Amino acid sequence: MKRTYPLNKISAALAVTLLAGSFSSFAQETSEQDVEKIDVVGKASDYLSIIPSEDTSSAFGLTKSLYETPRSVTEISEDLVEKFALRSVDDLVRLTPGAFTSSFFGIKGAMDIRGEAADNYFRGFRRIANPGAFNTIVRGAEKLEVLRGPVSPLYGSGSVGGQLNYIPKSAKVDGSKYIDEVTGDLSVTVGSYNQRIVSGSLGIPLEIGGKYGGVQFFAEVEDSESFFHGYEPSSSLFQAAVDFDLSDNTTLQFGLQYQESDSIQVPGWNRVTQDLIDNGTYITGAAPIRNSDNSIGANTLLPQETSFIASFAPGFLNNAFSNINTWCTAAEAGAGNATYNGLSIGCAGGFGDFLADRTLANPYALTDVGTTTIDHKTTFIDEEDYADTTAITAYFDITHEFENGAVWKNEAFYDYMDHTKYQSWGFTAFYPDAYLYELRSSLTFDYEGDSFEATNVFGVNYRVEDLDNYAAWFDETFDFRDISVGPTPNDRISPATFDPYQNATLLYDDEGNVTGVEGTLERNFNEVYLSKSTNAGVFFLTDITYGKFSLLLGGRYDYFDVESENGWVSYLGQPQGDGVITGDDTAFSFNTSLSYNADGIIPYITYSESNSLSTNQLGGIIPTTIENSQYIQESTLSELGVKMNLWDSRLYAAFAYYDQDKTYRDSQTNSLIAVYGDGFELELRALVTEELSILATATNTSTEEVSDGALAVINGADFAAQNGLNPEDVYGGRIAGPRAAFVGSNVRLDRGGLPDNIISVYGTWAQELGGGDITGSLGFTWVDETFTDVMQTVMLPSYTVWNGSVSYATGPFTALLQANNLLDEEYYTSADLFDSVVVKPSAGRTFSLTLTYAF
Repeated sequence: MKRTYPLNKISAALAVTLLAGSFSSFAQETSEQDVEKIDVVGKASDYLSIIPSEDTSSAFGLTKSLYETPRSVTEISEDLVEKFALRSVDDLVRLTPGAFTSSFFGIKGAMDIRGEAADNYFRGFRRIANPGAFNTIVRGAEKLEVLRGPVSPLYGSGSVGGQLNYIPKSAKVDGSKYIDEVTGDLSVTVGSYNQRIVSGSLGIPLEIGGKYGGVQFFAEVEDSESFFHGYEPSSSLFQAAVDFDLSDNTTLQFGLQYQESDSIQVPGWNRVTQDLIDNGTYITGAAPIRNSDNSIGANTLLPQETSFIASFAPGFLNNAFSNINTWCTAAEAGAGNATYNGLSIGCAGGFGDFLADRTLANPYALTDVGTTTIDHKTTFIDEEDYADTTAITAYFDITHEFENGAVWKNEAFYDYMDHTKYQSWGFTAFYPDAYLYELRSSLTFDYEGDSFEATNVFGVNYRVEDLDNYAAWFDETFDFRDISVGPTPNDRISPATFDPYQNATLLYDDEGNVTGVEGTLERNFNEVYLSKSTNAGVFFLTDITYGKFSLLLGGRYDYFDVESENGWVSYLGQPQGDGVITGDDTAFSFNTSLSYNADGIIPYITYSESNSLSTNQLGGIIPTTIENSQYIQESTLSELGVKMNLWDSRLYAAFAYYDQDKTYRDSQTNSLIAVYGDGFELELRALVTEELSILATATNTSTEEVSDGALAVINGADFAAQNGLNPEDVYGGRIAGPRAAFVGSNVRLDRGGLPDNIISVYGTWAQELGGGDITGSLGFTWVDETFTDVMQTVMLPSYTVWNGSVSYATGPFTALLQANNLLDEEYYTSADLFDSVVVKPSAGRTFSLTLTYAF
């Protein structure tokens, strides 16, 4: 069982340790003169923007400070991104309570918040889903906001877990004034394993006809190798933002972000055992020989080599009985051919025949079996793998302020992604010209009564998403490759193609029925969802202040018009869909919060019910969910918290308890999944002295789920141990089935790979030195032990990762030396998918040096 540590103990220990220094620093504050002096020092020393003191209208849609916002929100400024050398969304976990990102095959595209995949937002608009397409670059942001829980009613529907809101760099200073001179910088980063990054920004003030504004550019290009053998990520990002005052009361804002990336997916290690995690002992052995001498796809396994294709095989199985995947289902006691967790199961295919009669040849047996020790640099990777992404985001806003102070804002947003990838374990994906756009209009105004005042927002939005998703994953198999040797033709699944019959011909009988195939059949896409959805919504938000009480009420009413087509055609030409399926429905979501301002301490309570679309990996609608009217997923959140802004704004702290529920349809099996999560979160930021600042977070969380039909892929070594076999007897294929077959029905299980407890503490020291400024930071993130998967087959040990940096700035020049994983800690991260059979080993100690010239 997991070791758990109640958060009240964690919080107390952390608070005592950090605040003891704070109390000693403030002990001299005995006079009004001393207080005023320290206030000036505190504000001057916060050049890293550690204390979130400024009002923001982007976090929840109202102009309030995070201290006053009755929700759990973390703000990460561009100063923190720069000084802590934050590179990706994974790095944000250091500074964000409630966040822990499992490995989505090594792609750092989105965060996991409160045990759920979070949505990516851009200036308050939800982007196309990106769990595993490309790395999300954060260095072009002016600030990043991590909101835990459902999104504000103003921003539409979204994940119950939370959102990452990306605010791009702009030509404004402190969010209001425009720059008054040309500014910019040029940075070059070099680092371990041939890391090479060049970035730069340029801000230009504008004056046209006596009206003022500015334009801001940012660009970054990376062409690097990495700690992991064979993984060489490259990307380019260009960003432009224009802000201009059309009149004294009307402002124009528009911008663009363009990104290209070729980062492939890297699952990590396969053949996962406890011995592999504890001692690095890897079971070696070659996959069964299945590759033929066919010159077509000679270095890969074609469909006729991984399957027996026959007209009597059901269309939903692609007219194929797999030679490398075994499907197991529940069986009556004693009637199955295998057992798992004490339950009788029946496993199909040739491997199932072997399980029933051990005298038969085992089609999954490895050859040349042995053991070896592998290091963290060796992973499941193939030079044939590729991934290419183009992503474009654009926005256009016009804001007008009336004489009475009311603000009318009209916004347009567009997001585009074109993505294709091939991974030789058996996954091909193509998202051609996926796009969405949204129009939003809102009116913000204040109302003052005799004993209260209110800030109100009313508005409407219209959103269209056109998302086509092509994927091939039926033959995904990991364990048959020996990664100590590398890929071979017997463990490399061929890529999918749009014309699987280019070297084959379907055979027909006299009645026109397909009887088979002649020639060489190539792999098809077994998941084809052609989805289009339209959402029209009306929303409101009102913040009512009565004395020291504040009541925040928000709601939205949505109309969804959806259509989706299952375009999958099986190997023998059988369409698996029923044409375009259409549907429409409505949903109401609301948020209510009550808070009390006790002069530096604000307790609050929040309750929210939200609705969002149940989607596939790209964000499109699954046709079967339209047929059964279950494409809208419901979620609820209860949150109780307290926020503190003390000692002349030199200490910011936020503590929250949450309880959330969610139901949705799984995109692979269409099975219903219910998720239950609760936990505690603590965030603390303090300016201890003029030189010393501290950032700390602590999380205690529990996420459980119930689903009988969810796809369960079973750890091969664990299955072997429960059925009198050795791991090498199973590694030549994959064992899977509905979850209930392996654990029983309606069983609530801990979601795999999510640690119960996480603590991060980082300290920064800044002072003048030799005519310049030197800054040093040092800190750690401790992560609790956790099992890899819901079956609790392999325990991943707890770990502590130390990171540090030192920078020196003099005049226009800055040098920043960053060290990640200072103590070269070896640890492991569970996979987001297939968490029972693959695990991501950690990168070792790395260094980077960034040289910047600012003007």
